[in-house]
Amino acid sequence: MTPRLCILTGAPGAGKSTLLDILVGFPFATVDFDELLEPDGTLLGIDIASPTAEPVWPAYNRMWARLAALLLRGGGPVLVMCPLTPDEWAEAATDVPGLPDPEWARLDCADTDRRARLAARPWGSEEIEEALADAEELRGLVPRAFTTSGRGTAEAAEAVARWVRGEDGSDRDGGR
Repeated sequence: MTPRLCILTGAPGAGKSTLLDILVGFPFATVDFDELLEPDGTLLGIDIASPTAEPVWPAYNRMWARLAALLLRGGGPVLVMCPLTPDEWAEAATDVPGLPDPEWARLDCADTDRRARLAARPWGSEEIEEALADAEELRGLVPRAFTTSGRGTAEAAEAVARWVRGEDGSDRDGGR
């Protein structure tokens, strides 16, 4: 039986990095695209998080697809948290051996919560508007959703874990 590959996408401010600390305690592999970029956003001397690095983003995404395939060798489910769309993942996963078709969900939150979270980082208004547009795009592309609005981190993480374990667990409101 092929192990499950679950991809939890989400626009900035949804809470992926916040959930990571709890999700790593569950009995499945959990990784977040941002983990290799800490503490300063660089990888091999390139500030991957910067818009100027956009030409290398496909290579970064492909690296993560290959890492997911390596983790799947363990036989258990793998949860990859990232900001990608299904098409972006499909492009990155092209010709990567050992990758099953992923199951998709998105982490989302109310737009008012996203604004407040990103303003606290502190992000400028243009960056926040881009994140809001990204969230809206993902809502149209990935129907299964988990919200971080109006609930604690542990509760949201448990809902995601139920999904990764093969239980439904998804929220019905879509996070708006």
